[in-house]
Amino acid sequence: MRAVVFSRYGDESVLELTEQPVPAAADGEILVRVRAAGVNPVDWKFREGAVGTDRPFPLGMGWDVAGTVVTTTTADGPAAGDEVFGMLPLPYGGAYQEYAVLPASAVAPKPVSLSFAQAAAVPLAALTAWQSLDTAQVTAGQRVLVHAGAGGVGHFAVQLAKYLGAHVSATASPRNLDFLRRLGVDEPVDRTSDSLHAIEPVDVVIDTVGGRTQRESWPLLRPGGMLVTLPEPIDEAYRVPGTTGRRVIVAPDGQALHHIGKLIDTGVVHVEVQDILPLEKAAEAQLISKTGQVRGKLVLGL
Repeated sequence: MRAVVFSRYGDESVLELTEQPVPAAADGEILVRVRAAGVNPVDWKFREGAVGTDRPFPLGMGWDVAGTVVTTTTADGPAAGDEVFGMLPLPYGGAYQEYAVLPASAVAPKPVSLSFAQAAAVPLAALTAWQSLDTAQVTAGQRVLVHAGAGGVGHFAVQLAKYLGAHVSATASPRNLDFLRRLGVDEPVDRTSDSLHAIEPVDVVIDTVGGRTQRESWPLLRPGGMLVTLPEPIDEAYRVPGTTGRRVIVAPDGQALHHIGKLIDTGVVHVEVQDILPLEKAAEAQLISKTGQVRGKLVLGL
């Protein structure tokens, strides 16, 4: 099978399109013929060595897959021929290839309204948003601020927060403010301006950026509010007394994906795909991802 791997840490030039043996599914796993693979920032961070693994080189790439089940080792999971989407467990990549092995519990039926490419854009980003909002226990009437609301995780987080009944503010570049409005964001905020500090204090901040963004978010919280961060640990030196912080590291969850899929098929959640590139352009896709200027998601088509 064709597979993108790398044999040393480095920039996108270390990625190689190779021929590899088709993996075999162990107990509790399924083998999927991959039709599309999602591209996420964690992909290039893994390639650069920022995400640790105990496996030897060469290492596979990617965690989001959508495709068709080829074989299964479990009687209570998807059957051969079923169309599914799901996320491989971190930190073991293996989505940028023609066949992938996943735990049966990590996949869900592909939403019928989505193409394989659109479905591959969902798992890691949507689950990250879902688990972040769950960690913060977001409820109707709360005020939620999502940083980088037009990005992969962000565009799911704003829609899921609205589904939960929250009042949602979100930051984005000027070109994406109308996009946020179309997603239902109540207060789109130009991240290049000072208008963020004009919003009312919020109950929850979803920080998808880290660094300065995390540091400057603490004063935006109400007493008792929570900051959920994704890219890095909580910096306690900047935390405002009376607030709490949590870091979320996404985990596969087929049950949650099943629920998210229903929200997609009923039109509650929109999936934004900026571009679909062939597997041969995996390096280009990661280079684009690293710019931080992607609206929604990038996908590799197989």
